Amino acid sequence: MAVDLSSSKDGQVHAYSYGTNTRVAVKDTKQDGNPVYVNYKRENSGSQYTLWNKSGSGTTMTSNAGAAIYVIQACVSLGGWPDKCDVKREG
Repeated sequence: MAVDLSSSKDGQVHAYSYGTNTRVAVKDTKQDGNPVYVNYKRENSGSQYTLWNKSGSGTTMTSNAGAAIYVIQACVSLGGWPDKCDVKREG
């Protein structure tokens, strides 16, 4: 049984993985010039992956399909400042 995963931060980024959770998507939801990204983990791998969206407000980037995703974390890149990230969400 798959669990829908969703993560967002300060109205600036929305990351999600639905259904079979074989893909993750990250949407830039605020016109502020800051790139957004999602950190995620897949089953059968101890590695953390990152999917960036540097295309601007209103755009969504989607990963390739792979093993099921079980952890996601939406983040906003702030250049020289510490990035703003949501707490990690597990399914």
